[in-house]
Amino acid sequence: MKLTTGTRPTGIYSKLIRVFVLQVLFISLITVLGVYAAANIVEKVLVKKALEGEAQHFWSLYDMNTDQPTPNTDNLEGFIAKNGDLTEIPQAIRSIEPGFGRVEFDNRNPLIYVEDHENDRLFLIFDEQSVSKLGFYFGVVPLSLALIVIYISAWFSYRQSRKTLSPMVSLANIVREFNFSKHDLDTLDIDHLNTINTDDEVRTLIDALNVFTRRIRELVTRERQFTRDASHELRTPLTVIQGSAELLARDKTLTEKQQQAISRIISTGKDMNSLVETLLLLARGEDPAQLTESVVVNDVVNLLVEQIDQSHNSDKHVSLKVISNDVLSVNAPSQAVGIVLGNLIRNACNYTQEGQIDITIGKNSVIVADTGYGMSVDELPKLIKPFERSASLDDDSSGYGLGLDIVKRLCERFEWQLNIDSSVGAGTSVRVNFAA
Repeated sequence: MKLTTGTRPTGIYSKLIRVFVLQVLFISLITVLGVYAAANIVEKVLVKKALEGEAQHFWSLYDMNTDQPTPNTDNLEGFIAKNGDLTEIPQAIRSIEPGFGRVEFDNRNPLIYVEDHENDRLFLIFDEQSVSKLGFYFGVVPLSLALIVIYISAWFSYRQSRKTLSPMVSLANIVREFNFSKHDLDTLDIDHLNTINTDDEVRTLIDALNVFTRRIRELVTRERQFTRDASHELRTPLTVIQGSAELLARDKTLTEKQQQAISRIISTGKDMNSLVETLLLLARGEDPAQLTESVVVNDVVNLLVEQIDQSHNSDKHVSLKVISNDVLSVNAPSQAVGIVLGNLIRNACNYTQEGQIDITIGKNSVIVADTGYGMSVDELPKLIKPFERSASLDDDSSGYGLGLDIVKRLCERFEWQLNIDSSVGAGTSVRVNFAA
């Protein structure tokens, strides 16, 4: 099981563009379908009805006068086959059966309507080109103009919507690009968005964010002030306690139990001094980039192991082993690197009754693995909470419940990745990835 400490949604503009594009496509599709449906209605309904009416009108005149000439206009031309005689009928249309359709005639493709009346057959050829031109000028052109007007209106609506949403998007971009972990809230400038033309909703957001950041600044300042003052106040008594304990340790008349108690006081005093230094580092709140220096982690680890082996492993209940697979150099404050790795190694010593602790230095990371108690899935989240301890640990185990919480906070501050892998009875492995 593992615990890890350590992605840009679609913007309003993108959604707005999609909405307008879909709207334009939908209007265009409906328009094309409407034109297609209108063309079919004109051809299959209106023209057909008109030709049927022309045929009826001709037969009514023909019944009164068999010499009635067939229609012959600019768009309509007629032929009649009397008593089935097709000699006067053009060859291209002789085989056309009664009904409505199209035919190849004089290099054209006109509509044709054929109707029988007693023994006679009437052929009506309708050339719809002129009608199509009228339909184009009185149908397609106005429709195209209407579409252009709709598109232009949609474009202006998009531009106006974009302009209206611009302050809100600008506010979101400023907040998105602002690094809250590296910059002070005083540098978050959003007041320039609060202009006369700003909408009430955006102005409300800006005012609320200003109030929110101001309260956070006050809380952070108060926390840093308290931590700094408390840490400074603790330094003096800790120095006195540690100095007095070191003087007592030189007394050769002390019993073995008294020596052990004094050694415990000295090691605890060192731990408290380290904790005070860590709290001061966290309380300063400087930009981590301004505190960085080139630190060789291998040297830091070797020094820490030497110190911790004397202070927390004086009884040699564990075997500390450094495995250097690579030379790891980190651009970070040496104090922060020492605090993180020192806390991890001390925790491993404190919570391992007996066994081995391996500190493995890789290309970008350091792994501290012990053969201690280990933790279950339910207990693992407690590991990085302040003042929380696993139920599996002995009451005599040393520790103050702040070590890994401080490690986690420092890793978050310097953008290192902390991975914890633990199993009950098998021990715990903590990996710090400095390249994260």
